[in-house]
Amino acid sequence: MKKIGETIAHLRKNLNMSQRDFERIKQSTIANIEIHNRLPRVDTFLELISELHVNLDEFMFILNDYAYDERTALFKDIRGIRHSLYAKENTELKKRLDYYIKSNPRDLFVQDLKIILESYIKISDSDTYEIDSPESFAIYDRIEDQKYWTYEQIYIMSKLFYIFPEKRALELVQRIDLEFKKYDSYENTQSSRIAFLLNAGGYRISKHLYNEALPLVEEARDLSSENDNLVMMSFANAEIAKIKYYNRDKSTAQALIDNAITILSLSDKQKLADDIERTWEKYVDSFD
Repeated sequence: MKKIGETIAHLRKNLNMSQRDFERIKQSTIANIEIHNRLPRVDTFLELISELHVNLDEFMFILNDYAYDERTALFKDIRGIRHSLYAKENTELKKRLDYYIKSNPRDLFVQDLKIILESYIKISDSDTYEIDSPESFAIYDRIEDQKYWTYEQIYIMSKLFYIFPEKRALELVQRIDLEFKKYDSYENTQSSRIAFLLNAGGYRISKHLYNEALPLVEEARDLSSENDNLVMMSFANAEIAKIKYYNRDKSTAQALIDNAITILSLSDKQKLADDIERTWEKYVDSFD
């Protein structure tokens, strides 16, 4: 990893700028920062990278030798697990989480990410949301009463709400959705919100709250379509199919399922296609 001053010098020279070319920062300040005699104040640093034509995220990416730092990479890889079916296969990710936590024992967020991964595995093994996870309750108790949630905290709660008792979970769904809406224009939040809407809708369907589930999964479908996310759209349609079937529109329900399976199969997501088909057959059998 480069040092902050080294990265600033690298970007400055790439733009053919001298230390005197900064409009609002003194040459002596730039010189001291670049030779590591001082760290810039936050306002100075933000002004400096603005004049270097990069944002903070890209600066940190370059600082880390054009790679994500491990904490960001872990969050990115956890978000990339689109289904609990894939959690068990991520043995390397589990090792990375353990290694990072060992080196950074005070990072609660990454510890929470590990609990999410472990919860995914339990859900996949038991084929039910009703798993025993006291660690998840500890997270809830830590975050619940905060007046404001950061995006990281919203993400964590959106992945664990369905583990709580029904009344508590349904109340939490409303809070999570409100918190997500505050971050609508924040970078890379749409896929997390879509996944939350699907989980929230699926949870309500599992409790036979079909009317309450429908607007959630329809919004997930619409957002998936807007973002060209065919995988999430397929899962949204599979949830809508359950509601259609419950309302005795069996032909529409089967058409939605067939469409979802076809899209996932053609997208080389056969494992997910098989899971939708298996879950659908189990759902239909429950009405016989």
